Amino acid sequence: MRKLKLISKFTLKISAGVFGLFSITFGIIGDIIAYLMYPGYDFRRKAVSSLCKGPGGLFFQSGTVLSGFFALIFVIYLVRTFDGDEINENLRKFAKIMAIVSCASFIMLGVFCGSNPIVAYIHGTSAMISWISGLLYITLYNIFFIRSSNYSKFLGYFGFIETIILLLMLIFFCLHLFPALRFLMKILPILEWTNTISLILWYLVISIYVIHKRIK
Repeated sequence: MRKLKLISKFTLKISAGVFGLFSITFGIIGDIIAYLMYPGYDFRRKAVSSLCKGPGGLFFQSGTVLSGFFALIFVIYLVRTFDGDEINENLRKFAKIMAIVSCASFIMLGVFCGSNPIVAYIHGTSAMISWISGLLYITLYNIFFIRSSNYSKFLGYFGFIETIILLLMLIFFCLHLFPALRFLMKILPILEWTNTISLILWYLVISIYVIHKRIK
């Protein structure tokens, strides 16, 4: 218990933005190495998680797990920076829970990634949970940015771009499950990569802002 308190005190001294930068750095490095080791990989036809099936799959999985771990720390400490007088406390708690669920599920989809049917099922389920809970917490965080005096409203408005892209990806994913709309599967890889890039930019902009403004 004492060790946990010491860790908590240590992390509080570090800007939440640093953990956000760690998250995207490890994620990008893992993706790039896995991509370079995957002969013939096509962004237009293969999902992001297909990288785990290539020769550099371990790098993709490691990068995803580390990215999710630091993202978890980032979102937990970030939600604490929103002014309690300006944000509904119950809504803030719900956003925090959804953020934790999203990041934890993201870590899980990194751990369970491969061609084995059971592993693939766990991976797909974790991805859906991460996307849905991610849509909820990112949307709420954007609203908090707009309402909180600690932040520029621009962050919230900018963040809604990620919300729209993530929502669009979820809609297309659900629609492609219907046999008549199975052709939509061809669009999903591009949407998934677009969402990945958009999420990276969202984390990057917020992290830099938090570090620059020294928000703790």
